Amino acid sequence: MHLEMPLVIGLMVAAIVLAIAAKRANMPYNVALVVGGLLISVGNLLPGVPPLNPEVVFLVCLPALLFEGGITADLNGIRANALPILILSTLGMVLAIGATGSLLHVLVDLPIWPALLLGALLAVTDTVSILYAFRRAPVPSRLSGIIQGESLFNDGTALVAYAAIASVVAGAAAPSIPMLAARVLLASAGGAVVGLAVGMLGGFVIRRTEDPLAEIMVTTAVALASFVVAEQLHLSGAIAAVVAGLAVGVSLRREASPQSQVAIHSFWEYATFGVNTFLFLAVGLTTKPQTLRDYVPETLIAVGCVLAGRAVAIYLPFLLLKLARPAEAVPPRWQHVFIVGNIKGALSIGLALGLPATTPGREKLVAIAFGVTLVSLVGQGMALTRALKWLGLFQQDEVALSMSEQRGRLIASRAAHQELATLHEQGLVPRAAYEHLRSEYQVSIARAERELRRLNEHHLAQGAKDLIAMRRRLIDAERTALQNARRSGLIPETTAEHMLAQLDERTLNLEKMLHGAHGEEPTAEHGRKAS
Repeated sequence: MHLEMPLVIGLMVAAIVLAIAAKRANMPYNVALVVGGLLISVGNLLPGVPPLNPEVVFLVCLPALLFEGGITADLNGIRANALPILILSTLGMVLAIGATGSLLHVLVDLPIWPALLLGALLAVTDTVSILYAFRRAPVPSRLSGIIQGESLFNDGTALVAYAAIASVVAGAAAPSIPMLAARVLLASAGGAVVGLAVGMLGGFVIRRTEDPLAEIMVTTAVALASFVVAEQLHLSGAIAAVVAGLAVGVSLRREASPQSQVAIHSFWEYATFGVNTFLFLAVGLTTKPQTLRDYVPETLIAVGCVLAGRAVAIYLPFLLLKLARPAEAVPPRWQHVFIVGNIKGALSIGLALGLPATTPGREKLVAIAFGVTLVSLVGQGMALTRALKWLGLFQQDEVALSMSEQRGRLIASRAAHQELATLHEQGLVPRAAYEHLRSEYQVSIARAERELRRLNEHHLAQGAKDLIAMRRRLIDAERTALQNARRSGLIPETTAEHMLAQLDERTLNLEKMLHGAHGEEPTAEHGRKAS
């Protein structure tokens, strides 16, 4: 895929503008990118943009996103919720593909195997949207853990099923359900073994490198190698990338220096942000409205089929889980979130574009896949937060909100008090007015300070969180000062590196206190030890 530099710069500018617009409009970033890309495509504002290349999605974007999801995942949360995650990513995925494909076969007039193929590529969830939403949404930690864990692993089983069904549609394999199930199981288990082996090798190298830049290179190689090796062995590259990320993440937390951990996580945070930006913008740019218009009825029916298939894949496994293991049961309200949060993304479009030209009804399959993905990204992406609030799962911390409000009043009153003093010194405010206004703001400042003290004394956990957040900000100020001193030659390089490494260690300690190794609330004692 050839891109001219002016076009690359134009795409970056478009992404920046859309990010700012999304922030101002309080809209999810991915939705803004997709809609913006669609408008750019319709208005022909960036002519010459090549179509989304499936090979780029599979060989570069997908390994990076899944590896980052694994390296930053809460392994304790995955272990604690292993059973529901396993059921959803295996039995749930089979039910989703079967139910969706069967409905498409009946309602959209598709042959059974092409319908199942479309069901497989639409069973893939957009891991990016799920991880982005539930890392920031104040929902119950177990619900967030199950959804994030499922989103990491269900891509692997869905992709294996897609490949197996695609071979049947292409005539390269016999249509045998037991054989397809065996291939899915073998590819998934084999991918996990490959990912674990490559991830452990990467962790071994990282422990002996002791150079953050080289360690970043190692993690990049592990992400790509785990995916490619597994695919070359006809195993699940997606599951291999996730497991490799989990393995490397464990090695980093146990063995790597704080400086290396901060550097690696910062790199992957930026890398996935760039990949996400490219993918979501590309979805909008690649979607052709004229193609979608030809299949509007089929697309709307397919949206219903996907939702119905997802419902079967959620409610039935969770019912079986409740009957077999009542202690692992998931509340019905939580189950609804799995339906609304089943957002489609660039991977579904990449799979559709990667269909061979000889696939029966390829144009129809691609058009429906594009339409369903667009509706899902925009509709479900916008509705997810509202659905969480409607279901009563969007947990608002009333204490944190009260403290934020008092802190805002304190900041505003102090700023106004300072500006009033400046105006008085310049002779712009009469003495009597100045005394009256100053008294009002002093009362407001004292009231806010008193209320903050009261909240901190009565809610020690929230006070500790605020103290830790303040310490993180102060550490950032220290880091900036040290870097400026190093650049200006006030302190030697070795001294700066040593002191910056100490700051990185303090930052990691504060992160552990803030989030807790097992999701527990930090205490006031933690806050005191953070110094």
